[in-house]
Amino acid sequence: MTQVKHCQIAIIGAGVAGCIAALALSRHFQVLLIDKQAACPDKVGECLPPAAARILRSLDLLHAFEQRQDLHMPNYGIRSHWGSEHGLINDTLSNPDGTGWQLNRAGFENWLREQVTARGIETLWPAKLQDAQPGSDGWLLHLTTQTQVQARAQSIAVPCHFVIDATGRHSAFATKLGLKRKVLDKQIALWASLDCASENQLACINTSPQGWWYSAKLPAKRRVLALQTDSDLLEKGLQHDLSQFCHLARSQAGLKALLPKGIEQSGNMQLHGVVSANSTCLTQTAGHRWAALGDAACSFDPLSSQGMFNAMATAMQLTNSLTGHGLTDPSATIEIARLHQTQIGAIWQHYLSHRAHYYGQEQRWPDALYWQRRHTQKNAEFS
Repeated sequence: MTQVKHCQIAIIGAGVAGCIAALALSRHFQVLLIDKQAACPDKVGECLPPAAARILRSLDLLHAFEQRQDLHMPNYGIRSHWGSEHGLINDTLSNPDGTGWQLNRAGFENWLREQVTARGIETLWPAKLQDAQPGSDGWLLHLTTQTQVQARAQSIAVPCHFVIDATGRHSAFATKLGLKRKVLDKQIALWASLDCASENQLACINTSPQGWWYSAKLPAKRRVLALQTDSDLLEKGLQHDLSQFCHLARSQAGLKALLPKGIEQSGNMQLHGVVSANSTCLTQTAGHRWAALGDAACSFDPLSSQGMFNAMATAMQLTNSLTGHGLTDPSATIEIARLHQTQIGAIWQHYLSHRAHYYGQEQRWPDALYWQRRHTQKNAEFS
């Protein structure tokens, strides 16, 4: 038997983009927030830039967030060995919005889910999108959900006026429509986390012939360490070899002090594996009564430190468009799609220019394939 859940706006994906959109849109519309996972899994810790405070404040979240010391710590800046052997420090102390935060990323996303449910917004997880059928006034989504206590999967039909794809790089809804992604590179991140009692609060970036390393302190006296390289350049088996991963990291002058001798055998460090870290963009980011947000629309190189803020900002932009134009007038929904496509296109082009500029600053390994690709690529896009 198929269960039916009615809503005005269905948001698929309960990450940063989806939760922020749900919190903002629920003030004006009946919203259903859907995710295929019951909770956010472990993720690489990330920097939330100072400007995000404005969005959190506008949603009455900032004070509650600041009280959760287990989720964040101040981001005072970054020491960068990029384009030079000499480290340069870029601090956030003079930013009028404050210092920003280093996050427990999974903790932050699960906290956002808690805020969604606390405000009475209807949620559905775990639930997987199986199909999407368009209609004149919206969409009919077909989902399946199964919990540990269910003997078999349950079918759920969701009629709605508008769909938001916030499913990350997989762009699950857009993929059901047959849309493709423009893929700029093959970059992945191999990441680990470790205990860290160091008083050094600065994040750090170090480049190497095979790519670049990133490390930052996290809440609860932890630290993240990640190698960004291309998937075809990753040394075979490295994602399963903590000792070799530490050996490579210690070859970086700025990282050696972060890895005490023997930490790889102590049980105080874990290698989490490989995640996508490439630059991609949907060929179409909005259409008939739907729009994509955050990584589902365009995903950024972690060098930009703008992925989460972009997710939050595009969610707020789309909220303004939807509340300003409404959901019932067909001509208004066409205008919403046009505006969103234009906004995401401008963000993507701005990002490409910045990406080319920063990678162009590192010229120390002209024969290394990782850097050759980024120096010759410029703003070209390929699949």
